[in-house]
Amino acid sequence: MRTFEGVKVIDFTQAIAGPYATFQLALMGADVIKIEQPGMGDQGRQMYPLDDPFKDEGFSAIFMSANAGKRSLTLDLKHEAAAGVIERLVRDADVVVENFKAGTMARRGFGWEDLRKINPKLVYCSVTGFGQTGPRAAAAAYDPTIQALSGIMALNGTEATGPMRCGAILCDMSSALTAAFAISTALFRRERTGEGAHLDLSMQDVAAGMVSPNLLQTMHGKEPKLMGSRSLSGNPLAETHPTKDGVLLLMPAIEAQSLRVWAVVGLPEMADDPRFSTLAARIENEAECLTVLRGALAGADAKTWEQRFADAGIPAAAVATLPDILEDSQLAHRDSIRSIPAPAVGTEAAYCTTPFKISGEETGADHPPPAVGAHTDAVLAEFGYSDDEIAALRESSAI
Repeated sequence: MRTFEGVKVIDFTQAIAGPYATFQLALMGADVIKIEQPGMGDQGRQMYPLDDPFKDEGFSAIFMSANAGKRSLTLDLKHEAAAGVIERLVRDADVVVENFKAGTMARRGFGWEDLRKINPKLVYCSVTGFGQTGPRAAAAAYDPTIQALSGIMALNGTEATGPMRCGAILCDMSSALTAAFAISTALFRRERTGEGAHLDLSMQDVAAGMVSPNLLQTMHGKEPKLMGSRSLSGNPLAETHPTKDGVLLLMPAIEAQSLRVWAVVGLPEMADDPRFSTLAARIENEAECLTVLRGALAGADAKTWEQRFADAGIPAAAVATLPDILEDSQLAHRDSIRSIPAPAVGTEAAYCTTPFKISGEETGADHPPPAVGAHTDAVLAEFGYSDDEIAALRESSAI
């Protein structure tokens, strides 16, 4: 038995932050019923589009990354029949997750206060950009805007480039994982108290927490500067460097590690050179320091240097490309990136499974990401709808 086997989740979310949260629950056995707009489905199906055969079926990279293991039910939330369908779903559900702008679900009659009357033990999670209250509560939010408003962009870039957005969708993904943690917490709390809960998650709060050490620096008069890949200490050694083949991130964290760098690159005498023997001296003589170091690093490839620095106890890593990640031996060993047959597109769909292992339990998706509405009839039948009732809903364009 898997951790969330028997837990039923009604998923009203779209795009990535919400769907990736419920995906985590599906990977641990939850029955996630994804509510999609008839016709177009989740807007995430249009994000990071792929070529055919994926495109025609609405299987974008974003959608496939966050929806394996779910069932899809189409339902027009603005249709007069939607309330009756949702009432039946919620009556037997454990969790509802939504990521509309604050107040949207309540205006439609599907907010926390409405649905808890149907099911007092319901765990209801709202994932929004800024939370349910406050001056920005009604604003829409996407990962880039949260990066801009949380301080992440203020830490990314150089003086030459100015603040830059991180290419990875950090705020969406970290908010999703936080939401999955919050839902798990509320389910555990319910086991103790018998009570449901409303979870009000703000993506801005999550992102601000990610930069909390930098916020504390700023509170104490040490606002970080834009340093690019360099350590906030300003150490020229702690930076990305070109090698014979590829780029190496070298990140000595303490002075003893910095001084050992010179021995690793075959220049032990530089540890005693007054230009490079202290952090202050290296910063003052940055250009010379980089010239000497990079001249030595040009003698071998990034992977070789990674191993040599690892042997010396100095943090370093060859900068991997995305194709490199797909071939990474450590990820392969842990079976982190998996594929599952996807009949809707006539090939396999890939996904990343949980980043943790549970002793005695296998996590992963039971089935591929669904086509729009692929399980509508089956789900409605499970919740007591007859064939005639389902046909009537379809005739009225409710599903």
